[in-house]
Amino acid sequence: MKAVVLAAGKGERLEPITQTRPKPFVPVLGNYLIENIINILSKYTSEIYVVISKEPEYVPFYDKIKDRVKIVYQERGSGTASALQSVKGIKGEMLVVYGDLFFEEEAVKKIVSEEENAVLGVKVSNPSDFGVISFDRNRLKEIIEKPQNPPSNLVNAGIYKLSDDIFSYIEKTPLSSRGEYELTDSINAMAKERKVTVVTYEGYWNDVGKPWQIIDVNKRALDVSHQRINGEVDSNVKIRGKVIIEEGAVVLHGTYIEGPAYIGTGSIVGPNSYVRPHTVLVRENRIGASVEVKESVIMEGTKIPHLSYVGDSVIGENVNFGAGTLVANLRFDEKEVKVNVKGKRISSGRKKLGAIVGGYVKTGINVSILPGVKIGAYALIYPGTVVNRDVGMREFYKG
Repeated sequence: MKAVVLAAGKGERLEPITQTRPKPFVPVLGNYLIENIINILSKYTSEIYVVISKEPEYVPFYDKIKDRVKIVYQERGSGTASALQSVKGIKGEMLVVYGDLFFEEEAVKKIVSEEENAVLGVKVSNPSDFGVISFDRNRLKEIIEKPQNPPSNLVNAGIYKLSDDIFSYIEKTPLSSRGEYELTDSINAMAKERKVTVVTYEGYWNDVGKPWQIIDVNKRALDVSHQRINGEVDSNVKIRGKVIIEEGAVVLHGTYIEGPAYIGTGSIVGPNSYVRPHTVLVRENRIGASVEVKESVIMEGTKIPHLSYVGDSVIGENVNFGAGTLVANLRFDEKEVKVNVKGKRISSGRKKLGAIVGGYVKTGINVSILPGVKIGAYALIYPGTVVNRDVGMREFYKG
């Protein structure tokens, strides 16, 4: 059996993080979302195809996995059906997985054991945000996209087992109201003529559709990981709880680490830093003197060198925080923090949420960033300012 990972989407809801990387390359500890998918699929399939778009700036990312998969470009059309049609030469059964999911092996193990076409369903508390599965006696009737009155709380997990007959249904699939060719429409057409089984999965699943979910999946990965300390740790460093310190990382004297926490290869922490639970330093980070980091994902090459606090935040790659940069993560009224996502202001569901900062941002000294603020990639933040609104990509913010 072959597998197809659909990874051509733009990930606009994750901006500004996806302004400088494809969504499947959101980090999960020291790996990426798509690497987790490949690691699982490789146990159950003989060959993995990854369908991507042709943006040249994304090529260096996919070069990292090209030795493990076959890269296929989406040549025409938009949408998940068009993406799958890019590999229409595949014969027989296939596993089809959206490339921006975080799930555990049991999900694939359950669906691969089915003898016929199948769709994986997961139960969620907010089904109207997803494609909801309508079914009768485990047989799919229809996948209904984001209904106001969902018939159930079982939603489409974006993991399918399909025969090559799906290609004939894709060819007859019309444009959706979003102007895309949707794979769910093709599967709905198939379900009217053939049996498509609904398989319920009760394990961990996350579609990483909003920026703070990057924190959520990293917390999950930390919680199920085992401690390992392979880096260099000074004798007077205090470590409590489960901590992963990768080879090539250095933790300097006076630093206090509360696990679970992850310190990636090439990172330098300290002296006198405070790393609090569910902090993830992905790779080659610098966390310096009198810096406190709590429940945040700090991506590759980012430096927070001195006198800063970062809590409940997602910080992109190669960011540099000037001395005294502080990220607030709690409103005065202690209500849920709201964030702008694709032009809509929505609740994050979190009482504590700091900033979402794109790659290559630089802040001057003594900058304060308010809860739920998004800062676009390559932005510059003037010293001493209070960032109380979203900052655009490449903007020079002066308050």
